[in-house]
Amino acid sequence: MKASIIKKMLTGALAASLVMAPMMSVSAASTTPSSTSPSVVEEVVVSSAPSASNEDASSSSVVEVPTTSSVAGVKTSTAGVYLATSVKGSAVSTSVASIAEGYGLGKGEKPYAKFTNLDVKKSPLAKQAIDVAASSQGAEVGPMVNIELGKMAGGKYSLLPSDGAEIKIALGIPKNFAKDGATFAMVCVRAGGVVSILEDVDDNPDTITFATTGGAGTYAIIRY
Repeated sequence: MKASIIKKMLTGALAASLVMAPMMSVSAASTTPSSTSPSVVEEVVVSSAPSASNEDASSSSVVEVPTTSSVAGVKTSTAGVYLATSVKGSAVSTSVASIAEGYGLGKGEKPYAKFTNLDVKKSPLAKQAIDVAASSQGAEVGPMVNIELGKMAGGKYSLLPSDGAEIKIALGIPKNFAKDGATFAMVCVRAGGVVSILEDVDDNPDTITFATTGGAGTYAIIRY
């Protein structure tokens, strides 16, 4: 039996102090228009330390940030930052055109998504809220991710409103959490203490697809 969608407000100190961990900021390199489509490479400095010599210099390691992802062979519709390695792929399955229409995006505005692993040390209250919600349903907690659904306009990023149109997301369930015959759902925790349990709307035992809205949230796959 699929879990029904429920929402509740956490009370007391948990609701008052619940804050989401900030997502990693990534800037897109600017390019000069040409006769061919410019390739935009997004990079993030993952380490920086003084060099071993006495010279006033530093060494850094730079990795390319994945701007697309796929789940069960289906590629995401939306450009963004796809760094959530705790799940087996992540994708926005709602079309860019539908998101743009649902959120009233204008010319030059495009949907943009960010997926990263949850750092429990930085978001202990979000983890606590996830555990409480899972326990209330008699479920086990699996992979946890931070998801932002926003937009890019003129090279600037901002979040979409959380009270907007439905956006569907698909996540791949890792083998170490998959289980034959189990029912999966998502817990979503938003700033302010709003917790939602979102049902899985696909029939693939290796993936979970759920409907959410714009803005930032911490999400966790749960298993019944």
